[in-house]
Amino acid sequence: MPLLACVAWAFTGVASAQVQPPATPQAVPTPPPTQAENERQGPETDDQWLDRAQEGVYDMVWKSAMHLDRWFGSQEPPAAYQGASGSLTPSLLWDQFDGFQPKLRFRVEMPLPSLNQRFNAFVGRVDRDEYIAESVPDSGSLPRQYGPIEREQTLAGISYRTPPKQGSRFDAGAGIRLRFPLDPYVKGSYVYERGDSMSGLLSLRETAFWQNSEHAGVTSRADLEKLFLRDLWLLRWTTSISFSERSQGVYGYSAITALRGLPNRRALAFEAGIDGSSDMPVPVHEYGVKAAYRQAVVRDWLVMEVRTSVTWPREKVEQVRSSSWGVGIGFEMFFGTDEFLARPVTF
Repeated sequence: MPLLACVAWAFTGVASAQVQPPATPQAVPTPPPTQAENERQGPETDDQWLDRAQEGVYDMVWKSAMHLDRWFGSQEPPAAYQGASGSLTPSLLWDQFDGFQPKLRFRVEMPLPSLNQRFNAFVGRVDRDEYIAESVPDSGSLPRQYGPIEREQTLAGISYRTPPKQGSRFDAGAGIRLRFPLDPYVKGSYVYERGDSMSGLLSLRETAFWQNSEHAGVTSRADLEKLFLRDLWLLRWTTSISFSERSQGVYGYSAITALRGLPNRRALAFEAGIDGSSDMPVPVHEYGVKAAYRQAVVRDWLVMEVRTSVTWPREKVEQVRSSSWGVGIGFEMFFGTDEFLARPVTF
């Protein structure tokens, strides 16, 4: 099945994927589940449709990757494409400032071994600033609203990633927005990493990007993370600043995140952050704190997340900055991977 079929399926909310941006330090790992998968056997139940749906999505994605790669003359066996992975996340947020915000985001990453093991095809509905400019924090499925809602786009492209290592490396990507008028983009990043999460990991990332609608721009980002309290908590500090030909001055954010992995595929997350733009009428857009709890439900690959928050947003000069309480719930369906990540999807 060609890639276009996979994209069409994704628009209906069935195909998806979730990948970490290349420069983002890994979230704190969680202990393995106490119950092995081979113990969950017995007569078919009413929820078996979940397994069929998840397996169907996974089969469609890796077979689409195989068909696409064979356009380039690949003769690789099917097993070479079964490393495709992704997730689909429907979520609903509410806060006093913005009201209800229903979201549906997906990401699909597919290997292309005929080109190179470092190349992957990508399809997803993501925050433009998160994926192209890398100027907002990575999220599991929902954009961080540091810009207008139209920044969320459905993109398809190819990414090139060098393996993570100490010292310097380069990443790059190119693609288009999947709607008319088409909006092509290209980006490249220089990454420097030193240390590890146990003793302290420093990651510096400089990204140059161009998109037809945004023109040229650059993003400078720094991450510092470390495990504390006998490796139970991972604390990460991130600061990013960006500028483009179409931006209103320099814009960016700073955030401190604490992650705690728990047994049986559960996790806690807390975050305090601030964002803004230098040339906006209100330079400081929002600051506040958020908390989330994640847990696998029904299946190891299906994660439910609930969150709460209190922020102080302001967009117009005439507005009075006041507290805005919020709640949210989301579900993340993974395929092609058994990894459980402590990072939240509703921040």
